[in-house]
Amino acid sequence: MTSYLLSWHGTLLASRDACLCTASFADVLLKVVTPVLVEDGYEVTPARSGLVLCAQPDTTRPLCVLRMGTEFLSSRNSMDLDWTGHHMDWESFLPIRASLIPVLHALLSRRWSMGNGSLHLPRIHDFSLVIGEHAWPLETLMATREDDIVLLETEGEETVWILESCPPKVLSQLLNALSESLMGIDSTSETKWLNRQILKVSVAPHEIIHILYLALMCAEQGRLDFAQEFLKCARLYDERPDLIYFQAILSERMGDHAAATAHLSQALAQQFPDSSIIRQFGYLETRMAEGENMLLLLPELMQQVSGSCFDPLFDSLLLPQKMATTNNQDVVQAYSLMFEQFCFSKGRDRGLALLRHEQTCNGIRYWSEICLGHDAWLSGDRAAADRHYGEAKTQAIKTGIMPIHYNCGVFSWLPENEVAGLEDKVVEDRLGTSGWTWKSSVLSGQEDVQPELCLVFGCDTGYFQFIPKLVLSLLKVCMARPKRGRIRLCLGIDSPTNEQLDWLEEMVSALSVHDYGLDFTFAHGPLTYRDGATYTAIRYLIFPEIAERWSCPVITADCDGYFPSDFLTLWEEMKATADYGFRLYAYDKAGHQFFGEPWGFGAGISYFGNAEKVPDIARFLHNYLQIAYNPDNPTNWCIDQCALVQAYRQFVAPDWETLRIRFMDDGTPLMVMPHHVGGKQELLEHEGTVSAEDVQAFLSG
Repeated sequence: MTSYLLSWHGTLLASRDACLCTASFADVLLKVVTPVLVEDGYEVTPARSGLVLCAQPDTTRPLCVLRMGTEFLSSRNSMDLDWTGHHMDWESFLPIRASLIPVLHALLSRRWSMGNGSLHLPRIHDFSLVIGEHAWPLETLMATREDDIVLLETEGEETVWILESCPPKVLSQLLNALSESLMGIDSTSETKWLNRQILKVSVAPHEIIHILYLALMCAEQGRLDFAQEFLKCARLYDERPDLIYFQAILSERMGDHAAATAHLSQALAQQFPDSSIIRQFGYLETRMAEGENMLLLLPELMQQVSGSCFDPLFDSLLLPQKMATTNNQDVVQAYSLMFEQFCFSKGRDRGLALLRHEQTCNGIRYWSEICLGHDAWLSGDRAAADRHYGEAKTQAIKTGIMPIHYNCGVFSWLPENEVAGLEDKVVEDRLGTSGWTWKSSVLSGQEDVQPELCLVFGCDTGYFQFIPKLVLSLLKVCMARPKRGRIRLCLGIDSPTNEQLDWLEEMVSALSVHDYGLDFTFAHGPLTYRDGATYTAIRYLIFPEIAERWSCPVITADCDGYFPSDFLTLWEEMKATADYGFRLYAYDKAGHQFFGEPWGFGAGISYFGNAEKVPDIARFLHNYLQIAYNPDNPTNWCIDQCALVQAYRQFVAPDWETLRIRFMDDGTPLMVMPHHVGGKQELLEHEGTVSAEDVQAFLSG
């Protein structure tokens, strides 16, 4: 039997003309070099005078050493040979059958899968063939190759390992077939996406994610048979149950409800070997078998049961689908939420195509109307947007669908014809603030002095915990300022406790006696309706009274924040450079909204610098809230943002080119807010906690 000498580094001992060298398997197969052969025990060919091959002592493997007198031949690395006076185990050579070389070369040149598992790039290490977690000693390895299949055995053992090369023939055939199907048809953005993905797969077929995306794109474009086959290819190399879940979604998309149910059962069984967990999904599989679109509920249920979900890559294929008449409300609600999330997530063109298909499947529904409204709004068609939002609201209330949290503003959105001239209308006090009690500090000799700036906040008894820190930070800022004008802090609070009311009155008394550069006004009383929407609106409900009493610029903001030490410097800079300031995170610098919904308009902090316009804006905001709030709505969340953006569109946006507008999220913030420090509790603790007693101690110090 003819053998070659393999080094620990995985190279072969060979000769190039008169020189000994190391060589790769490819060099030997291409006959670039002449391999050193071992025949009949330890006979080396070609023979070299003084070079002796002998067995390495004290080893269980048939390793050999090459000697020249007292020196040993060492393969120092994968390229270099040298002589050394002492010998280490890794400097040995292993005789391996010459017939193995073509198969080993094929194995080392590409990735392979073992059975139905992940892909591996084989390597030689410690005189063994290593693939994944498996190692075969090369001296006992038997390997045969047939096309793209390699069979591995170990002498004396019965186990046969089957390896398939990557890419398999079926994948290459699929890529060719898909490419041919795209020839001769008009080029569209969708066909361009497909061709790009085909290239990605052809360049890196071992990257399973490329194959999965290709399957997904095929499905999205209606090439469901191709999607099915590409997904099967991906499953050759990826055993995750997530891919079986993808198969369930694809089967549902293809209308094979029975197959979808079977695939889902298989995916869950593989994901959760614990039968007690599987039982918790029993009702889902039962309802699915009865025809309900239960895959829509799976992510939330998995999160509840195990805290994790299947990979959501294929979830978009659940849209659109004709809703089964057997669906219960929970399924319809889940479909609505998913549609709101996915509709325009991949661009406007694909979103509009999805909407057309959706309306064909299910007609006029809340979720399609809200998305059509957003598209019309962003396209500048206010009238169409108002119509769609009105229909979306009607459908949501009629069918009991709750919008996703950022679309709740649809319940409080007023069409353009209802807000025209709203600042001049007399409206009913639905929210009850007209009867609130007002108290203000008045410093002797300053009765007629107008403030330089009013800061307006609102809260309930729970959010009152943020007020001491806000007040103390502002007191310190104002005290450190040279006497140039005054700042007035205005606070509206719903039904304060007796303790809170006493503290507020102490504040008024203290600031009426001592000049801290800060004046204080508060209004209190009960709101007619008490919820998260009305609490956030308090600042705007008390705004008209403030604008009537004092003529100056105004900042409105959330109460869960405090003022940095350089607040007044920042304010002076803003006053000198801006007429208005808003959190315009969905707008470009030309004032155009480029994503989101109309009420995606941050109300966290706003600046109204044109004192002459402040009274009109204040009345508009107040009146909008009084009219739009409806206790019968499922929610009035985002009502403050609805009011603010409508005021912005009426009083600011028309003069964008001539006004100086500050993007409040740019530059150094005027207030430290929860999103700056990691959350509300973090804000209370940031730079030290502050209690009501701390403020009292400061004022009496």
